[in-house]
Amino acid sequence: MLLFLSMIVGFSYSQASHTYKWFDPAQSAFPVIEGRGWQAELKDAYDRFPAKAEQTVRKEVWKLSKNAAGEYIRFTTNASEIVVRYIVSGGKNFDHMPSTGVSGVDLYVQDNADNWHWVRAAYKFGDTIEYRYSGFASPAPVKEFRLYLPLYNTPVWLNIGVPETNTFSALPVNKEKPLVLYGTSILQGGCASRPGLAWTNILGRKLNMPIINLGFSGNGRLEQPVIDLINEIDAKLFVLDCQPNLVDKKQYPEPELENRIRNSVKSLQSKHPATPILLAEHCCGFPAVNLDSASANRYIWTSEVMANTFSKMKKEGVKNIYLLTAKDIGFDMESTVDGTHPNDIGMMKYAEAYEKAIRKIFSTGR
Repeated sequence: MLLFLSMIVGFSYSQASHTYKWFDPAQSAFPVIEGRGWQAELKDAYDRFPAKAEQTVRKEVWKLSKNAAGEYIRFTTNASEIVVRYIVSGGKNFDHMPSTGVSGVDLYVQDNADNWHWVRAAYKFGDTIEYRYSGFASPAPVKEFRLYLPLYNTPVWLNIGVPETNTFSALPVNKEKPLVLYGTSILQGGCASRPGLAWTNILGRKLNMPIINLGFSGNGRLEQPVIDLINEIDAKLFVLDCQPNLVDKKQYPEPELENRIRNSVKSLQSKHPATPILLAEHCCGFPAVNLDSASANRYIWTSEVMANTFSKMKKEGVKNIYLLTAKDIGFDMESTVDGTHPNDIGMMKYAEAYEKAIRKIFSTGR
């Protein structure tokens, strides 16, 4: 009871005839913010990197690491009304991505048969953003709720409220080894319409495994300082999906690009020799996706470099590496917002391709 009370922020207010009790994940008595590799030594509550990273990664990467992409909070409650209120530090939307994806939250519920159900919200984007979930009922007994945080924004503060007559318990961070994914804006979540439809979040529900999203918009470049940080995590699988930010032949000529791929694999395997590494081609490196020949040629080129480097490493005897091809991902002309960033159709294709590849790596299946 004392632990439960310590989790509830010491204030309440009346709204819609209810008085609410509030939980602040940043003030929890134990770590509850899932989807990141570090729970201590953080500069701010929702950071994806530890504070020391500010001195080693480029400033652009550090800034993006403060976005809450892939983070979520698990909890149980018997309430049929849940309110989430928070403030974010950045702009609420992009030209090609709505506020619900950039700055929104997203609630799912898992039943006792491990099926997931999306919960509809009424929301408003003022200075304080509010999502109100009410009148919902799971078709089966509830195992847990999962609240996904904004993909492209940084929460300044966030509270979860339920009527004071209902129970609420946050669940501690899952201790299972995570899948650690390093990549670009596509991995960060651009351009999902809401956080639960980012492909990494879809994949986490499909596999029922914890996933750490280290996607950095425009800045997933297979850089050693980021690889060094990733090497601190005891992962079940590493994914390197950075080709979408490595398409400029002048900036990244083929020898440089091959070296980045090789060095990233070598570095990860030096500390985690038994951990599989899944490499990925550019999702749009496929002729059917885009009639813009200039873009398509760059995407196909970087995919070919990845495929050729992978083939060389396999012939050299490098073990425990795998490749996800553009053909495996299976994008078509309806899969993107702008010829590069996936829409919700593309996000689902991405998640399904990764699910198939990862289940094959671990020889799992249903």
